[in-house]
Amino acid sequence: MTLIYSCKHCGTEIGRLQPHMLNLEKIGWHVLSMEEKEKLIQYHPDQPMTLQSICENCQQLLDQHPQYHELDYFIQ
Repeated sequence: MTLIYSCKHCGTEIGRLQPHMLNLEKIGWHVLSMEEKEKLIQYHPDQPMTLQSICENCQQLLDQHPQYHELDYFIQ
């Protein structure tokens, strides 16, 4: 199954791992609790799995405006 990394703020696709590249231990899957997995990972049968992360642009914006960390979404 393909794993897509997507920015949780702007929706930009950050990266994509094809099944032959996917090593769950190397990406830290085993470190996440079930609660974290449910919060960060979107899974729908017959579709790629999506993992919510943050892109460089949104991270820079958060660095410049730390108060945005309080918001679930800061991009309108």
